[in-house]
Amino acid sequence: MNENDDPIEAFGSAEEGNEPLKPYMDATLFDTFDRKSQVEILTPVFDAITLAGADFNLKAQDSATGKRYTLLKDDEVIDVFVMNANLADEIQVAMENSQDEE
Repeated sequence: MNENDDPIEAFGSAEEGNEPLKPYMDATLFDTFDRKSQVEILTPVFDAITLAGADFNLKAQDSATGKRYTLLKDDEVIDVFVMNANLADEIQVAMENSQDEE
């Protein structure tokens, strides 16, 4: 992939099409986190969710100040996050904590 390629298209799969992360991208943060950075932040989040199983889900919701990411387990809200460099770690900790509570 070169610098002119769209990283979202490069990340796609046969099942999800070529834009699986687009709903999770926060355009209000492109000055801070460009598309490539957001893909690098979001990819391990979805890897962790995939490894954890079908119990977990991440929903993105637009707000006046940018996207909010809601982590759900069995349709119950675990926590709400905003895009930052530690997003993957924060979500991983929340997932681990919710499993410890069982």
